Amino acid sequence: MKKTLGLILKVVALAMAVAAVVCAVAAFWDQIMDLIDTVIDRVEEKRADRCFEPDEFADFDDGAL
Repeated sequence: MKKTLGLILKVVALAMAVAAVVCAVAAFWDQIMDLIDTVIDRVEEKRADRCFEPDEFADFDDGAL
């Protein structure tokens, strides 16, 4: 009986912890999405800066075209 009660309490505690995480995610969903958008924008800016550096094409003579 004691083991069964302990198992039930552990299952209930786990279910409550999962519910708390779900509630926290639901409550802060807008802020989480803003953070993800900011991170994605910064990564895209870093990639763009790395791919299109202004000095990369400085040695081409545009006037000859």
